[in-house]
Amino acid sequence: MLPAKDRPQKTNWCGILLAFMSGACFTLSSAAVKALRTIDPMELLVIRSLLQVLAMLPLVIWGRGQGQLLGPPGYRLLLQLQGFVGGMTLVLLFFSFRRLPLGDATTIIFSSPVLVMVLSFIFLREPCGFFRTFIVFLLVTGVVLIAKPPFIFKSGPDVYDVIGYTCAIFATIFTALNIVVMRKCKDVHFSVVVLQLSIWSLLMSAGTLLTLGHRHDIGVLIHRTWYEWLLAVAVSVLGLTGQVLVAKALNLEGAGKVSVTRSLDIVLAFILQVFAFGDYPDWESILGALMVLVCVVGIGLEEHVYYIAGILP
Repeated sequence: MLPAKDRPQKTNWCGILLAFMSGACFTLSSAAVKALRTIDPMELLVIRSLLQVLAMLPLVIWGRGQGQLLGPPGYRLLLQLQGFVGGMTLVLLFFSFRRLPLGDATTIIFSSPVLVMVLSFIFLREPCGFFRTFIVFLLVTGVVLIAKPPFIFKSGPDVYDVIGYTCAIFATIFTALNIVVMRKCKDVHFSVVVLQLSIWSLLMSAGTLLTLGHRHDIGVLIHRTWYEWLLAVAVSVLGLTGQVLVAKALNLEGAGKVSVTRSLDIVLAFILQVFAFGDYPDWESILGALMVLVCVVGIGLEEHVYYIAGILP
């Protein structure tokens, strides 16, 4: 029988549920960004980041954040690193989804669980045996079948956006780093974690607007239509909710399981695309969606698989 010390810890299903809900919020937020083509993505990120700062600041000052704007001693440097990595992740995500075909960007970015498994094994000492390796392989295969990227299926244009693909690759790396660093901050109240990320993303998105030479009349932004403002607020609220939920999920469950569960985002996006945009799937997309579902269920039942394997002759 497998020694008790070598078995994975039991799955915290509350953490898995929060991770799933976080994925749903991020998926809906991404759909709103996709629908809102009349506003620069960095403007949307500025609005979202500002709303997050305004929402988290009272919780940090007067709530359970205990008035520690920079976080508790011993975590402050780590929180700044988390804020920088998280802010950079958001900037890269917004750029990659705007510049690349949705399939390409989704395939690259949602391969981040591979990096999360490796990084969580190195820095968090989480187990990463044959079972997890197989789950990650199955997950990536499912994502590829759903997205059908042109650079694999040879169905896209011959010329690709180098900047867009570079942003997507780095977004994948920063997404994995962000989840691992947030897991290291699991003992810090979520309001402090989200506040630091929000401040960094606000600075980065505003700086990107200025650096790239975007010039926007404030009057133009104020006089947007009610539909544009509704979608902009939806992007902000859903993004904030997703960020809080993933921070809470990482307080309860390991980075590897949270990352794989959040990969269910692609299945939700696939369902949303069918019912909201009328884009019906082929058999490859259906098979890929089923593979992702199997991965999510499998990683949740990991300890039972190890237990059964340990008692078999």
